[in-house]
Amino acid sequence: MIDDRYRESYRIFEKAKTLIPGGVTRARIPFVPGLYPVYMQRASGSRVWDVDGNEYIDWMSGYGCILLGHAYPEVDAAAIKQIKKGFISLLSHPLQHALAERLVELVPCAEMVRFLKTGTDATSAAVRIARIYTARDRIIRFGYHGWADWAIGNSQGLGAGIPQCTGDLTHAFEYNNLDSLQELFTAYPGQIACVIMMPFEIEMPQPGFLEGVKQLCIENGTVLVFDEIRSGFRLAAGGAQEYFGVEPDLCALSKAMANGYAIAAVVGNREIMSATEQGLFSATFFVSSLEMAAALAVLKIIQRDGVIERLWHLGEKLQEGLRQVVSQSPLNVEVVGAPPMPFLRFAIEEEAVNARAKDAFYAEAVRLGVFFHPGHHWFVNFSHTEQDVERTVQVCQKALAVAEQAAQVYG
Repeated sequence: MIDDRYRESYRIFEKAKTLIPGGVTRARIPFVPGLYPVYMQRASGSRVWDVDGNEYIDWMSGYGCILLGHAYPEVDAAAIKQIKKGFISLLSHPLQHALAERLVELVPCAEMVRFLKTGTDATSAAVRIARIYTARDRIIRFGYHGWADWAIGNSQGLGAGIPQCTGDLTHAFEYNNLDSLQELFTAYPGQIACVIMMPFEIEMPQPGFLEGVKQLCIENGTVLVFDEIRSGFRLAAGGAQEYFGVEPDLCALSKAMANGYAIAAVVGNREIMSATEQGLFSATFFVSSLEMAAALAVLKIIQRDGVIERLWHLGEKLQEGLRQVVSQSPLNVEVVGAPPMPFLRFAIEEEAVNARAKDAFYAEAVRLGVFFHPGHHWFVNFSHTEQDVERTVQVCQKALAVAEQAAQVYG
């Protein structure tokens, strides 16, 4: 069944499936089939509009790449200025030096910088750097690091199309469980090139956990890589490593750095970063100065306009409002995540009931004009307002009532 509100989305979707595998570029869309839009038409500030003309308060912010707000004028002006000058050639542009200097100033672990285009580029480059530096092959990981072969092999098995030999070199450990990490070091002594991990995803680190990971890496001669593709420039200007006070050897950055313009970077220890001179790290678009101009504007605004403080304030207000809502519900629903990256997690014991209630909640929320992702934490951006938060809490209260009905009907 397709909701009439999304009729044009699904008309395009059916046609697109004849040209694009799955009909869309990104995986797992639509989130609730027939009850979620599939295509967005435009975006501005904290709002997006789908191809059917429906308007939404957008809490996904382009999966986190929109830090300041969609189509943020000052950032777009910097990008347009660079476009008019020409922004790509055989040679690098001096803006790379200016941007590298800013990252070294902001990110605690940064002594040297290498620029790339996407998050997967950055995490893959970090792994390659660690392998070159240590002359080891195995890696240990926690979290999502992109779609490269090495990043998909984990304790849950190989993804489709991933060679067994690649998956055999990738090992996953349990977050907030140092024993699970120690077990892997014990099983593969002297073989681990790096531990690459998101400093947090939804659960926050327990006291001493990140420090313990770093100590195990030191003891085993292993490079510690923080994947800050999501958390970079959100918890603090210097990312989660600044907020938690734990410096990795290397850090992967992207998403929010340029407010949606495609750029990424690996930053880190000078000695380890120098190992990149021995390997191949090259692509035509790595030298593009368009995104560098946008990133410089973003980093300036972060420090000038109190961006981080606003993300925390709005995120805390949203989470507090959601806690009040869920406290009145009989459903097991939890408000989790860091305030700038919050989430509402359905944790009903019966799996089928949980799925039905969750789908009902998110379908009703989007119908009422609030855009969430049912299976991914959300992102506050600088253009969100107090009114956006208040409206979102009101919508969540109504959507949770619908979810309660769905759970009861299923039971």
